Amino acid sequence: MRPRSLRGVAVTLLAAALLSACTSSPPEDRGAVAPSDYGGRFVYPLRTEPATLNFVTASDQPADLVSRLVGDSLVDRDVDMNIVPRLAESWESSDSGRVLTFHLRAGVRFHDGQPLTSADVKYTYERVIDRKNHALGHLDGFLPVERLETPDDRTVRVVYRFPYAPALSAWEMPILPRHLYEKEDFLTSRFNRAPIGTGPFRFVSWEPGRRIVLASNREYWGGRPYVDTLELPIIPTQETTLMALLAGEIDYASLTPVQWDAYSRDPAFTRRFATVSYLSLFFYYIAWRADGSNPFFSDPEVRRAMALALDREEYVRAVLHGLGQVSFSLFHPAILPPDPDSRPLRHDPRAAAALFDHAGWRLDPKTGLRSKNGRPFRFTLLIFSGGEDHAQFSQVAQESLRALGIDMRIERLDWPGLWARLKTGDFEAALSGTVPAGDPDDVVYGMLHSSQIGDGRNYAGFHDQEIDAWIEEGRRAIDPQARSACYRRIAKRVEELQPYTYLFFPKVLAALSRRVMGVEPSPRGLIVQYPGVIRLKIRQQPGG
Repeated sequence: MRPRSLRGVAVTLLAAALLSACTSSPPEDRGAVAPSDYGGRFVYPLRTEPATLNFVTASDQPADLVSRLVGDSLVDRDVDMNIVPRLAESWESSDSGRVLTFHLRAGVRFHDGQPLTSADVKYTYERVIDRKNHALGHLDGFLPVERLETPDDRTVRVVYRFPYAPALSAWEMPILPRHLYEKEDFLTSRFNRAPIGTGPFRFVSWEPGRRIVLASNREYWGGRPYVDTLELPIIPTQETTLMALLAGEIDYASLTPVQWDAYSRDPAFTRRFATVSYLSLFFYYIAWRADGSNPFFSDPEVRRAMALALDREEYVRAVLHGLGQVSFSLFHPAILPPDPDSRPLRHDPRAAAALFDHAGWRLDPKTGLRSKNGRPFRFTLLIFSGGEDHAQFSQVAQESLRALGIDMRIERLDWPGLWARLKTGDFEAALSGTVPAGDPDDVVYGMLHSSQIGDGRNYAGFHDQEIDAWIEEGRRAIDPQARSACYRRIAKRVEELQPYTYLFFPKVLAALSRRVMGVEPSPRGLIVQYPGVIRLKIRQQPGG
C-alpha cells in the first residue's frame, strides 16, 4: 500500500483559506451497509504510555492519538493534508482575515449524552491560554486571539489582533466537555484518565502499563465506525511488537529497516500481512543550547561545524537502508516543498574542521581532543531511551565527532525526563523529534520565536531578530506566495545559524494484518487523519 498523491498539498496549505467561506458536505453516504460490515477488534500498539488523556495538556504522540479518536475538533486534515470540517460544519472569514466565525453541527453530543455547544469551545480555548496548564502543543495558535465570542449555542466567533493566516490549524484540537471539567480541578480531574469527548470512539478502560481500550461510538455524527473495538496495547520495543504481530496478537507493527528487509519480500509473511510505507511528517533534530550559558554552542560557527560533521545522508543510506529522507530544510515537503535555490549544509568533515579551528577549538596533539582556553570539547547529548533510531543515530554521530577531536557523551532518558530537561533548558545538546501540524507556522513559531524561550518549545534558547520578524510577517501574510517566500527566508537563515540541526524524516515501515481493510496512510500516520480509522473494516472470518 502507498500513500495517496500529495499533489496540490503545498498550494492548499499555503492558500488563504480564511478568505473564503467553507461549507461541509453532509456525513458520507455509505450506500447499502450490510450488518456484516460492522464488528470486530482492531489492535494497534502504542510504543509508550500516555502521561495524560486530557485533550489540552497532552503532549506526547500516544496521548494525541487517543485524544483524536475519543475527542473531535472543529476542523481536521484528510489523507492529503487538506483541511476538512468536523465539529464545525462551516466557517467564514471577515474583516480582512481578523475574524473567523465557525458554525457548529447540529445534534452533536458528548459520549455522556450532553449536547456540544459553543460554550464547550470557549471553555477549551480558555484552558489552553491559561498558562498554568502548560498547553504547549496548542498555545502557539491561540496567542494571536484578541477575544472569543459565543453569540449562540452553535456559533463561535474568534477575533484576532491581526489577520492571522494559520488560524484554522489551531482548531485541529479536540474539544473538552465543559459540564464535566468545570466541576473538578482541571489538572487532576478523573477525566484526564477516562476522557469523554464527541469523537468516533468512546473510552472504555486504561490498564496502566498494559493497554487502553476504546469502543465504537454508534451515534457518531459522521457515521458509526465499522470496527467495534479499538485496543491499544503498550509494547515498548519494535522487536516485541513484531513478535506479537507474528503471533496474531496485534494487527499492526512498525518495522525497523532490518526487519523490513527480512520480511517485506517473504511470501509466507506477505500472505498474512500487507506492507505499508510512507514518509512521516515526524522529523528528528538536535537542539544545540544556543544561549550564552553554553560554552560550546552559543557560537553559530560551531553549530554549523557540527552540522557539517554529521553524515546524515550516509545514516539514511546505510542504517535506514535508504528508507528515509534527509531534512535539509525544517519543512516537510508536504508542508513546503524544498527551495530549488537553497544550498544546504552537507557532510564535509574538512570544512567542519576548518570552522572548529576558526572558532578557536583546536586539536590538542596530547589528548586528541579539541580545546579552547584549556577547556576540552566534551559535551553530553540527551536522547530518548525508548527509541532505536535515537540510539543508532547518536552512536554514529559519536564516532563522526570523535574523528574530529570531539568527545560526545550520550545520556539516555525516558520521555518525561527528556521533556523536563528540554523545557528547562538543562542540557548542552538534545536529540528529539516532533510532528508539526499542517501549517508552516507550526514548525517555526514554537521552535524559533524568541517569545517561546522558557514557557514554549524554543528548547535551544534561540533568539534572532530577523527570524522573529519574518515569523510575524508569515503569520500575517494572507497571500500564499508572500507566505511561501517568507518561510523560505526563515529556512535559509536557520540553515546559516543552525540552532537546530534537522536530521531526517523517517519512512514509516509497517506490516498490517490482511484481515484489516480500508486503511489509507498519510504523512500524519495510519489512523489519525480524518476519516482514518472510521472507515477501517475487519474482514470477517468464514462462519464468524
